[in-house]
Amino acid sequence: MYGLINEAMRRHVVENAGPAAWSSIALRAETSQTFAALHYYDDSVTYALVGAASEVLDAPAEDLLRGFGHYWSTRVGPESYGDILGATGTDVASVLRNLDEMHARLQSLYPELRPPSFDVVETGEDGLDVHYRSERAGLVPFVVGLLEGLGDLYGTPAAVTHDAVASDGTDHEVFHVRLTASGAP
Repeated sequence: MYGLINEAMRRHVVENAGPAAWSSIALRAETSQTFAALHYYDDSVTYALVGAASEVLDAPAEDLLRGFGHYWSTRVGPESYGDILGATGTDVASVLRNLDEMHARLQSLYPELRPPSFDVVETGEDGLDVHYRSERAGLVPFVVGLLEGLGDLYGTPAAVTHDAVASDGTDHEVFHVRLTASGAP
């Protein structure tokens, strides 16, 4: 993953638990304290940081990933990619429908980017099924936080549930997103 991910994780931990906690996490993960945003790091570095954060902060990795997903949607995305995000859509549903296009645009900045893929199916006036495909395992809680964060970002609270695997026999995850305010699809 690119250093931008790890650096955002550092910011999130420092804001919530302080710089000493981050120092302990980096030491336990046997990584540097900071990361170059445009440098590609092996995925094992990110996974090591999550594992170390779970130990240092005495919190389940799933909870940390969910919180980080929310932070990514509400802070990192708007700060780092505000123009691209704004061009992607003006509400939760339109942003979700255009995430793959946004990732394609970002590949000019990040040539080694291996983004997930998102397909969106409307399920009613206030619901969406989000089909998520990724070569990376273990990021379901991050996606839940990401989806919830998008709801908060656009003023449309999102209740998110997860099906373990799609029922059509393909290997991907399905998230049910119920939008609970104006802005539903």
